[in-house]
Amino acid sequence: MKPIERMKPYLSLSSDNSGGATDMKRGCITASVCTLLVASCALVTYSAFLSSSSSSSDQFTPWPCPSCSLSTSSPPVTSAAQGPSSQSQTETNLSHIVFGIGGSAQTWDQRRAYTELWWQPNRTRGYVWLDEQPIGVWPDTCPPYKISSDASRYGNRASASRIAQIAVETFRLAESSPNRTETRWFVMGDDDTVFFVENLVTALGKYDHQQMYYVGMPSESVEQDVMHSYGTAFGGGGFAISYPAAEAMAGVMEGCLDRYAGFYGSDQRVQSCLTELGIPLTREPGFHQVDLRGDLYGYLSAHPIAPLISLHHLDYVNPIVPNKPSRLDSLKTLISAYRFDPARTLQQTFCYQHGSDFTWSISVSWGYTVQIYPWILSASELEMPLQTFSTWRSFGRGPFIFNTRRFDNSDVCSLPLVFFLDRVDNQTGRVLNGESTVTEYTKYKITKENAKCNKRGFSAASKISRVRVFSPKMDPSLWKMAPRRQCCVTRRTGIFGRTLEVRIKYCSNGESITPP
Repeated sequence: MKPIERMKPYLSLSSDNSGGATDMKRGCITASVCTLLVASCALVTYSAFLSSSSSSSDQFTPWPCPSCSLSTSSPPVTSAAQGPSSQSQTETNLSHIVFGIGGSAQTWDQRRAYTELWWQPNRTRGYVWLDEQPIGVWPDTCPPYKISSDASRYGNRASASRIAQIAVETFRLAESSPNRTETRWFVMGDDDTVFFVENLVTALGKYDHQQMYYVGMPSESVEQDVMHSYGTAFGGGGFAISYPAAEAMAGVMEGCLDRYAGFYGSDQRVQSCLTELGIPLTREPGFHQVDLRGDLYGYLSAHPIAPLISLHHLDYVNPIVPNKPSRLDSLKTLISAYRFDPARTLQQTFCYQHGSDFTWSISVSWGYTVQIYPWILSASELEMPLQTFSTWRSFGRGPFIFNTRRFDNSDVCSLPLVFFLDRVDNQTGRVLNGESTVTEYTKYKITKENAKCNKRGFSAASKISRVRVFSPKMDPSLWKMAPRRQCCVTRRTGIFGRTLEVRIKYCSNGESITPP
């Protein structure tokens, strides 16, 4: 039926209404219907034209911009030339990382022992970059060396510019090497940086290496960050640059070094260059610049919930284990535990030991130390480092980028009983569905020999001579999940209860570390 025919019932008038008035009404209605039909046809024609036009042309752009992409739906995809894609589906491993270590021919022999602790010949890849040819035979236990490009044109602070260039020079070598497609990350460090490479691999495995990443941490001392930048990954603690970020930086580095030649450090030059490329710092709290003085004990015994990746400046602090003959020997104690369970190293766990008339707060920094507080401390207090250290530049009491607790070794009643690692071993089969370790810690006297405290709980706690910790080996893949501190339970054993046993476990649903 045609549209006009459907309208006839409404157009017909009663036979009683005739004459001019009737003809006028009929004419008005007819005109209105015709107008409506014409408008409808025009709308249909316009819609068809608009649909055809939009399907054959790009979206409207507010203003002309030849260099701008007209697509606003997603960011540009990294091309194959901006990093390897052949192994994009595989897990990151040590072979995907190339190290660039800044060193000096004059000081390398004095500092090389730190690098030899973590460098694995025929497994780790990278170079030590020196300012001149070394004297004598280069040891096989060290990374191969390269001589940096001349940076004298940068003036008084040419040395910092030379070190900054290492990131690009390392990239250039990797780019031209036969195994270029295996390279995902470039990790920079100093000749006194100690890397914990298994944890480094785990941390970098969280990120998409085909994107532009700059990963590290600022200084622990606020005065250093204010002077340089909170957005800088301090180079002694080490930092990582993904392949695409290094490739982009290589294209602009020379100009950056000219513009920022007045900066103090090499790491700030690198950060400023990456900032020009729009690449911010991604903070990974396991990198440690260690811009601290004095005793690192409080800092290391309350490590953040993150894998331990690096330590630096160890020649400028006390030995981390005081009853060892040298700084290097004390560091080897920590590394001996690390080799048994890398992911758990320095991870802090705490729980409570109850007696008939006392409650102790127990803090375990796995592979390093145990603290027994003969009183109740909350979880928020226990995770806060004791301030056994001072700031880097001014030797002051702060501030730091984390909170601290007061430490006064003249007041025996305010101090925990301290135990340091003595032994570590595997305990295969002791834990369901996996391996476990046992670590033992012996008491260390941190106060005067005759100092005593008569407060409640101290007498019983002072009888503990050894702490034995059982723990499942930590699955590194847990670091790809939301971080959570693990839980523990305790008991006293041995003759007269002189041994405290701690069993670390995964927290059950709803379990909390709540003071009694």
